[in-house]
Amino acid sequence: MHIRKFLLGLTIGALGAATALAHASGPDPGLSGAPGDSTCVACHGGAPNTGPGKVSLAFANGLTYTAGQTQIVTVTVEDPSARRWGFEASPRLASDAANSGAGTLATLDGNTQLLPNRGTVQWICHTIAGTRKGTTGSVSFQFNWTAPASDAGDVTFYVAANAANGNGDPSGDLIYTTQAALKPAAQGGGDNPSIVAGGIVNGASLAAGPISPGSWFTIFGASLATNARDWDPSHEIVEDKLPTSLDGTSVTVNGKPAAVSYISANQINAQAPDDETTGPVNVVVTRNGVQSDPMQVTLQRSAPALFVFSPQNRKHAAATFGTGTTFTYIAPAGTFGSGASSRPAHPGEVISLYGTGFGPTNPHVPAGRVFGGAAPLIDTTTATIGGLAAPVSFAGLSGAGLVQINVQIPDGVADGDQPLVVSIGGQKVQDNVFVSVKR
Repeated sequence: MHIRKFLLGLTIGALGAATALAHASGPDPGLSGAPGDSTCVACHGGAPNTGPGKVSLAFANGLTYTAGQTQIVTVTVEDPSARRWGFEASPRLASDAANSGAGTLATLDGNTQLLPNRGTVQWICHTIAGTRKGTTGSVSFQFNWTAPASDAGDVTFYVAANAANGNGDPSGDLIYTTQAALKPAAQGGGDNPSIVAGGIVNGASLAAGPISPGSWFTIFGASLATNARDWDPSHEIVEDKLPTSLDGTSVTVNGKPAAVSYISANQINAQAPDDETTGPVNVVVTRNGVQSDPMQVTLQRSAPALFVFSPQNRKHAAATFGTGTTFTYIAPAGTFGSGASSRPAHPGEVISLYGTGFGPTNPHVPAGRVFGGAAPLIDTTTATIGGLAAPVSFAGLSGAGLVQINVQIPDGVADGDQPLVVSIGGQKVQDNVFVSVKR
């Protein structure tokens, strides 16, 4: 999600848009050559497609796509003098290539990584390992692309590639660009909004499953909205009430309106309304008076998950040290390149984690309202880091739908990326979340 903009003191969603990976570790987002993007010449200079090489795109299923189907995409970069390699690619809806992504990207191996997304727009690029320093002639990168859930019209893949000379300096590298157009394998569908099966996911983990009152969740589908944008707090948050409709798109959960923070044709970010119901409930999207078929999701007291940083394949928990404007991001040094500084946590430090779906608080904080403060969770929250108990000094809401958990790094924990487990009321957050530690 994708990263999401919420009313946070620390805006996790904005961080996703601002983070940057540089040079060998990966380019900044927005250098694919797509409309609205630049290319690698932004850092490496020169003009694209002036060298003796090229970049090409190949698709396992040819230049057509079937709605919801996954296929392997191959990017091949060729240049006779290059000694190190990189790329950035982005699939876009041809009807709105500057603003609307198309389908979903996923890595296949350690040679590629996802960059922070902007709404539905995604980028994928090389990793340090993927640059394959010293390799000559050509290299190929492969990744998965899952087509939009329904016929979304033509899709254009854009790619910019760097055939570098390997001297560690941006000068002298050669940049190549290309694009490829894919058409839907069969026309049809219709224009009614639709929610894809399994397309209601936790807003932090992006995992399908239950949601809870007050939690942020994401809907994936087709024809969900006529444009793509975030809410505008300057006029769409009135008397501390979050908007429940953006440009004619709205969401109900069990018949109750949900606050909506982001809309696009393929994705909506929303906050579940207050509801004492537990069990299966219907989620319905309405676009300009036309309703989607209902999609069932389980509503329960809590459905906890932690936000994570986008770089390094969403491995590290979104965590900070410090308060106010003096906080530091807790992640391996260099995680965000030049976009933001980061460092591992030290044993004994108290860091803040961020999540959603951790259940009720005392005092109660109504869903769909602006909130700033500290409302403790009712249920007990526990944490371990590296298998060792991590004392929790505070766990509660600090923003609309945003849970903050302050935990102390255990003294005995080893250096490196340590597994993080947070539980509330016997329910654990998602697996494979880590905190970087260094003495």
